[in-house]
Amino acid sequence: MLAVAVIGVGVVLAVEVPLVAAGRYGAAVLIAGAVTALVLFEIRRRMAPADVDGETSGLEAERAEATARWMARTESLISWADGTRGDWDHHLRPLLAREFQQSTGQRQGLDPADTAAAGEVFFGDLWRWVDPDGVQRVDRTEPGPGRDVLDRILQRLEQL
Repeated sequence: MLAVAVIGVGVVLAVEVPLVAAGRYGAAVLIAGAVTALVLFEIRRRMAPADVDGETSGLEAERAEATARWMARTESLISWADGTRGDWDHHLRPLLAREFQQSTGQRQGLDPADTAAAGEVFFGDLWRWVDPDGVQRVDRTEPGPGRDVLDRILQRLEQL
């Protein structure tokens, strides 16, 4: 901005000095006014906040980044479904149990029997894959239930 102001003053002086020396005061005032207006317009343009298009692209970039992070996390979670029982117990079971407890208002610490009863009623035979107390400590290398079971659990959670 300082450069614009300095250039503007230089142009005004370069144009006005010869016009004043020639006695053309009216033309000197008009040209000085026009150059000053252009300089002020340029300074205002540079100081103005980004236009709406710039903000929109910033929001779109932020949304695209958030979507990319969500997709990466979802793909990672789905890959755990095809992993071992230990992967399921460590990565998916806590997430699914938390979603179930939040959706139904069940709290694990208050009465685990109530949570287990609600889970068995709602999930049926799938409850063993959601039950937060169903973590298997031995033979964690056996295959997990897979994407099919994860899909059925998620469908039931959607019904809540």
